[in-house]
This record gives sequence, structure tokens and C-alpha cells, in this order.
Amino acid sequence: MATLLIRFTQSPYGSTTSQDGLDFALAATNYGHDLKVLFENNAVLQLTKADSIKGLKNHSKRLASMPFFDIEDCYVCKDSATALNIDHTLNNVALFEELDCQWISADAKLALINSVDHVVTF
Repeated sequence: MATLLIRFTQSPYGSTTSQDGLDFALAATNYGHDLKVLFENNAVLQLTKADSIKGLKNHSKRLASMPFFDIEDCYVCKDSATALNIDHTLNNVALFEELDCQWISADAKLALINSVDHVVTF
């Protein structure tokens, strides 16, 4: 099957886009696709500790379940995290270790995008 890169670019609670992207990623594994996930821009905030906002569920538990769906290639844009003052050593970055995310530079991000069959952006 195809190798897909799911690019999360939206903050977790501004809309349902992040939840829709996660639903898509989990569903794609049911069809045998190999998935890689990239968190960039405001989507890096999905990996931090946060409470639910009225009308939108906190989906951090669902994100943490990605390895159970064989989604193990998880990347975080280093430049986006830096712009948001997020560092992997901070206590508020709850999911970096659970997902075993790798920090990647802009050059590595471009190489990642070029290495997959399809890119889907949420």
C-alpha cells in the first residue's frame, strides 16, 4: 500500500480540523497504508498538556494511541516548536515521549515530504 504523510498544521482547539486529521490517520491504517505523522505550525500545541475547551474534546489520549494503530513515525518541526516557545525538555510537553516523536529541521521536513507517496494536510 501507499505511504502517507499526515501533516497536522492547526491548533488542537481552534476547530475540529485536528480531530478530523486524527480520525483520518487512524482510519487509513485500516486500509493497510504506512503512515508518518508530522506536527508543524500551531499543531505542535497538540502535544502539550491542555484542558478541553467547550464543544471540543481533548484528544491527547487518542493521539497517544497512535502506536497501537502502527503509527510510529512521528515528527515535530523544530522551527515551529521554537516559534511557540516549546522545548522537549519542558514538563508541559506531555506526548513527545509517549509518541517517541523526532525533532526535524526544515531540510529534514522537506526530505520527509519527498519520501512519501501522498501528503494529506489538516
